Amino acid sequence: MERTTCIAPLRVPSSVLTLILVCGLSAAPGLFAGDVARCAEVTRPAAPSDEINTLLMHATFRIHGPARGNPTRQVAFGTVFVMGLPRPENPTISNIVLVTAAHVLDDIAGDVATLMLRKPNQDGTYSEFPFDLPIRSGGSPLYTRHPTEDVAAMYADLPDQVPMSGLPPAFLATDHMLTDIEVHPGDEAFVLGFPLGVGTPGGFPVLRTGRIASYPLTPMRSVKNIVFDLFLYGGNSGGPVYYSYSNRTFKGAIHFGIAQGILGIVTQQATSPEPELANSPLNLGLVVPAVFIQETLDRLPPPALARNSAPNR
Repeated sequence: MERTTCIAPLRVPSSVLTLILVCGLSAAPGLFAGDVARCAEVTRPAAPSDEINTLLMHATFRIHGPARGNPTRQVAFGTVFVMGLPRPENPTISNIVLVTAAHVLDDIAGDVATLMLRKPNQDGTYSEFPFDLPIRSGGSPLYTRHPTEDVAAMYADLPDQVPMSGLPPAFLATDHMLTDIEVHPGDEAFVLGFPLGVGTPGGFPVLRTGRIASYPLTPMRSVKNIVFDLFLYGGNSGGPVYYSYSNRTFKGAIHFGIAQGILGIVTQQATSPEPELANSPLNLGLVVPAVFIQETLDRLPPPALARNSAPNR
């Protein structure tokens, strides 16, 4: 029997979901009780804070590989982030899922990409290290593409020493969530990514802010893209765009508390429809709304029972 490998809990805010445990098993004819027990004992370091920016910084990574079909560059790169996908039969058990823009994975040649992960050092800093991530098998994609939009998702078995917390699909913004708190043009949102492949010390992404620059925002399936007032670079693609509003005023009153959600993912810069101005910078980006992330997650095949699950602790 091949060695059993485990992926330990991805902790999410208690207001969203309780601790979840993911255990990946290499292909094997059976699973021994001792293996399950060992998986249940593994503890992945969580993100050091449930504060949304810190949590998502720990869940966002740079991915790169040889450029596919592009003679002008040698390396293709972008951003991915982790979500926790609860199992239908037991929501306290979750699978690690990587989410990104589909073109990020499409643009990487070969069967294996390099995911730049992080591990903590004793002095409180972090060190970056490369991890081989299979994205194809014999040339066939291991990731699931949305049929019409630039979104992709895939299961992943990441090393236990990588500290992170995973957000469940309930964190993805819906039409109701946006209309209920009256999200509107001019509202601020955050973007995480690796512009031009650049990160911050320890391999963390760069956090930037911008404002929603288009209308309407719903229904998201019809809107297709949200225009964002922020100049985007290659490498930003695939990064999460999210909001966090405290004590927000809507429906004519102040509502105390925090409203948070993932608005969508970065896909590309906006360009002028005039051919002679197509290469002129607009300082605007396009965000694929979160509804298409949800639809992509819904299209993922069910994981093999023994490959990505284990009893909760």
